[in-house]
Amino acid sequence: MSLLFFAKDLQSFLQQLNKNPGTTVVGGCTLIEPLPEKMISTYNNPDLSFIERHERHIDIGAGANLAAILELGQNHLPPVLYEALLSVANPIVRNTATIGGNLCAIDHKHTLYAPLLALDSRLVFQSQNGEENIAIQNFERIPEKSFLSKIRIPFYAPEVSIFRRIGPEHSINPQSASFAFLADTDNNTLTQVRIAFAGPFIFRDKNLENTLTGYKLPLRLKDIDYIMERIIEAFEIAATDQMISDGVTQQFFNLCRYSLEQLM
Repeated sequence: MSLLFFAKDLQSFLQQLNKNPGTTVVGGCTLIEPLPEKMISTYNNPDLSFIERHERHIDIGAGANLAAILELGQNHLPPVLYEALLSVANPIVRNTATIGGNLCAIDHKHTLYAPLLALDSRLVFQSQNGEENIAIQNFERIPEKSFLSKIRIPFYAPEVSIFRRIGPEHSINPQSASFAFLADTDNNTLTQVRIAFAGPFIFRDKNLENTLTGYKLPLRLKDIDYIMERIIEAFEIAATDQMISDGVTQQFFNLCRYSLEQLM
């Protein structure tokens, strides 16, 4: 039988973790199977489920449920994140599932990872010794004796914002992945491109993105063909020794080409 602890605030949360070694931090437990022996939930803890809007970014506690984030409305969230949130399961699940649980899933990255990666989000981890702030692109594992407490999301609404899910519509399996494409232009010139993929592994290559700036718009077919060659080369290097199917790989390439075609 599993034990599930709750805490009324951050201090109580830390005390519970300290008193119960081996306790697993969880969110809404919508996708955890089998359940750990001992768990403590961030869900509904006011110090871990807050949502704060600032001029240039949004701070969201790891225990905030996805429905509450969506309630900010389409005009107060980056478009790519809003679309991703809407694609998660159904309203009943979104009332329980937390943003922290979505990000900290073990082995396979879930729906929100690619859009948050494209947005250059930062993850804040809490321990008894204080906070550690990590760029999501550099996140590999939860620091020892820490848990995810907050996500800082820059508010970025580019001219082109595309999000797509790969795989089954309302569940996560080995064929699941998420894709995000963001692009900005100025004076008919491509000034910024961000391409993110998350599923069996994560992919975002900032060196590749930097080589795509400066293209004159509209893109020509030969420009897209050349850019796709660069994307394919970079992705195949990143996918070496990763457990990813040919079908998911091809869907990623198709989505990249579709996104570039929006700039023609």
